Amino acid sequence: MSSCILHVDIDAFFASVEQLRNPRLRGVPVAVGSGVVASASYEARRFGITAGMPLRKAREICPALTVIEGHAPIYRCFSERIFAICAEYAPAIEAYLDEAYCDWNGTERLYPDPTAVASEIRRRVRKETGLAVSAGIGRNRMFAKMSTKSAKPDGLRRLLPSEEEAFIRDLPASRLPGVGPRTERLLEKLNVRTVGEMRLLSRESLRAMLGLPGLLLYDRCRGEDTRAISRREVPRSIQRETSFHEPAIALDVIEGTLYYLTERASSTLRRLGLVAHQLGVKIRYADRVEESAVRKLPAPTQLDQGLFAFAVRLLRSLFVRRAALQLVGVVLSGLGLDSGLRQLSLLEGVGSTAGLRREARLLESLDTIRERYGHASVVRGKSLHLLGKLEQDDHGFILRTPCLTK
Repeated sequence: MSSCILHVDIDAFFASVEQLRNPRLRGVPVAVGSGVVASASYEARRFGITAGMPLRKAREICPALTVIEGHAPIYRCFSERIFAICAEYAPAIEAYLDEAYCDWNGTERLYPDPTAVASEIRRRVRKETGLAVSAGIGRNRMFAKMSTKSAKPDGLRRLLPSEEEAFIRDLPASRLPGVGPRTERLLEKLNVRTVGEMRLLSRESLRAMLGLPGLLLYDRCRGEDTRAISRREVPRSIQRETSFHEPAIALDVIEGTLYYLTERASSTLRRLGLVAHQLGVKIRYADRVEESAVRKLPAPTQLDQGLFAFAVRLLRSLFVRRAALQLVGVVLSGLGLDSGLRQLSLLEGVGSTAGLRREARLLESLDTIRERYGHASVVRGKSLHLLGKLEQDDHGFILRTPCLTK
């Protein structure tokens, strides 16, 4: 049974999201960042703009560059959705913000043609999020990631074991995972420029020069990478926010949107088997003044009613100006594993432990229905105020944050 790893990487992630959100940015050079470039569109990369470059230098290279500060919560939403699709096809997945490793070991009978499955994942991501991802398939993590890089942008490559030696031997040493600028300069002083030339260095020499990372590079330049795929730790927070299509002043629309966002965040909590210990609310007025607050919950929970009751109290303490809102959002933090115990809290909106259990069972049923028929199959609570005001598709209300419709 051969080893098989799929690596998925979102192309020019932050910049691609901004081009998707604003069609006028498509086809023009875009950089996302503050002070330095965090992400550059492929149009910007043609001018030599790269991640980590000071924005001042990037503007000098490309005067037509459009610079956007960035919207981290929106990027996280896209990332979560993309890797949720990947997780449907993998027994184990290790996901980061813009890339993920999927462990396909032992799935030969289920996926006799891994390339076809990877193509299906890429098609679904494009259809459901509008973003392009590149993918690579290899015997281990290293070859999977290197295959992805060789297929960018918007490509797919499978590297067979019989092709590994020809693929890796003559590559620049800087292309090997773990070789950063400092290590590259050190190797150049030794006249080591390719992976094949790196193999001439002994294990002891690499360890003496680089410490423990040198031992990893000794194995990697020979095509070995034994790191296992493991699920990452509990996320730090789950955040959902959206801009309104038009500045909103009506409290029923604002609270209805907050209810809907809280529903989406709490359903993610339950899917991950987590509870939140803290909750925050963020608003932005039409004149771009922002207000936010984070408070500790009376008891950790993953139930809609308790979370929304707390969220709406924070909202009303923040929304004190006679001005329209441009944005509203909720963030759940202090996340921990759900023990299954339900602590009674007046803020849960239920008068007894039995009531909490009934709500938990109801939400379990709702989650199952929505997973099968789409989130729009059930509209409840204050999000009913959005009916007739926002368009819907099978995935829910169509918000200005496109990925939240899924």
